[in-house]
Amino acid sequence: MLGAGCLVPTECSHAFQGLGDNRMVVLDFELETAVDSRIDREILSRLFDRPYYFRLDGQFAQLLSAMAREIDQYGADPHMQQHVSALLLHSLYQRLTGASLPAQDHQGRFDITRIDHLIKQRLQDKVSVADMAEACHMSVSQFHLRFRQVTGMTPYQYVMKHRLDQAVWLLQCSTHSIADIAQETGFSSQSALTHAVKNQYGLSPGQVRKQKPLAH
Repeated sequence: MLGAGCLVPTECSHAFQGLGDNRMVVLDFELETAVDSRIDREILSRLFDRPYYFRLDGQFAQLLSAMAREIDQYGADPHMQQHVSALLLHSLYQRLTGASLPAQDHQGRFDITRIDHLIKQRLQDKVSVADMAEACHMSVSQFHLRFRQVTGMTPYQYVMKHRLDQAVWLLQCSTHSIADIAQETGFSSQSALTHAVKNQYGLSPGQVRKQKPLAH
């Protein structure tokens, strides 16, 4: 019957099945990869603290039907899967617990501005994924996944882009030596900077220095 379901923690077995001609929507969550904030972690821990069956209201049944159609049409899109699952999870939380969601903690959300500031402040030093995840109050696995979704790059690629952008700006707008610029922007050596510049622009640092300065 539409609106019937069950919640099953990973360590529990179950014999839930549909009777007759029916369809099921199965939401299969892994805690470390399905959440990107402490709010969602709390929701999962509360919902899956024990196994139990439930019945839901007509409004949620309509939402479930609509989301099932979206999954049928766009189910191959991992972003669609994530958003549909999150919506159903939050709606389920509201109905089964009768509790309001905790206020969002800005410090626990992915914040690219916070990451940019951290990289800028530590441009000469090594900035690890763990450092960036800690700045957003996220686990490394959560941060890495969310970072790729937002930027399309790995954290390492993003840090290197910051270093290279600053190095090019210094080449064009300062009289610092190439060796000094390499040190100031966190490159291991002048040759490392030269390689990065040539790989990105097809030019040597000296040739970049002679060009019109880029916007910074």
